[in-house]
Amino acid sequence: MYPNKKLKTEKMILIDQRPLESDALHEDKHKLHEFAKEYDSTLKELHGKYKDGIIRFKRIGWPKYTKGADSSFREVPNMLEPTPPMRIPLKAYAVTGSLGKHLWMCCLDAPVLLPNGLSDMGRKKTLSIIEEVIVNINEQPDLAFFLYKISPFVRRKLLQVIDPVADDAKIGEEKRTEAERKSAIWHQLSDEKLLMMARGYGVTDVDNKQPNAIRQELEALLETNDKLQKQNPIIKGTNEFIKEMKVTDGLLLRNFVQKAMDDNKLDCKGDGRWKIGEKGIIQVPFNELDRKKDYLCNYLMLGNNTEKLQEFITDLINKDYLEGITENKEWLWLAKIAGVSSGFKKIDEVKGNVANFFCPI
Repeated sequence: MYPNKKLKTEKMILIDQRPLESDALHEDKHKLHEFAKEYDSTLKELHGKYKDGIIRFKRIGWPKYTKGADSSFREVPNMLEPTPPMRIPLKAYAVTGSLGKHLWMCCLDAPVLLPNGLSDMGRKKTLSIIEEVIVNINEQPDLAFFLYKISPFVRRKLLQVIDPVADDAKIGEEKRTEAERKSAIWHQLSDEKLLMMARGYGVTDVDNKQPNAIRQELEALLETNDKLQKQNPIIKGTNEFIKEMKVTDGLLLRNFVQKAMDDNKLDCKGDGRWKIGEKGIIQVPFNELDRKKDYLCNYLMLGNNTEKLQEFITDLINKDYLEGITENKEWLWLAKIAGVSSGFKKIDEVKGNVANFFCPI
């Protein structure tokens, strides 16, 4: 908006190619008086809502995640897609009060002067953003007004105006989750328990990786899962990870399955068939292929599949696996699957009975 009529080369708002001058707000008979009132009231609203003078416009639906593959051509179900830039036109038709539809332009550089007191946009006719644009209301009031009130990108839900109170709470929650995630992975897990937790959350080939490399990969995976969980609550993120550090049956089974996959004993074919060698286990429905490992584990943990779970474990377990167990809870889990009593018995006796069941001499 012009500070006065003489400054004909500054950034400004144009309405039907006429500059919105400051006089329009104070002169009731000015042709653009109602437009100036709309501009002024909107800026007052923004200043009241965004006390720090900063307003964020965020692209809806980005970042996106897709299937991909790592450097070893192993499937990565949640790989971050590159975010393409989006161009926002800085002119748009909008209805203002009872005045009908008019053409608004936001000039981010010097406008082009035309005859009869008209102007047109300069070189900057669009605004390019990646995931979000941050606007200082005090320094760029015209842009703040245009994106917030005029541009159809907010109305069409291509851009979201971030609510400052909700955003502050969200930032606080994200920071707390980040701190809890780092503490759990880098300080609370021993190297031995790390392997089991990492396998249980889908980190592959952990037996051939250094502990800190595993921690870094696991942290990145959980960070991604936390973002995906907002769209799909089934996905396990940091909160679920911390709860499962107590070691649950579900975690132990996922760990066992990932270990068998890493050792090339268990495989899921492209059509969703889980197989041990040539022996079929289960066919995953097409609409469940994205979570095929979870589907297998959920199937085996059904109450009426106790014998199938026992057969599954027996087909894959060996002496080397048993010798690598570091958690007593895993021995008790295997005892339950084998039907071996563990009540009022010392853990060494339980270990011996489990080993005799699955790997008899």
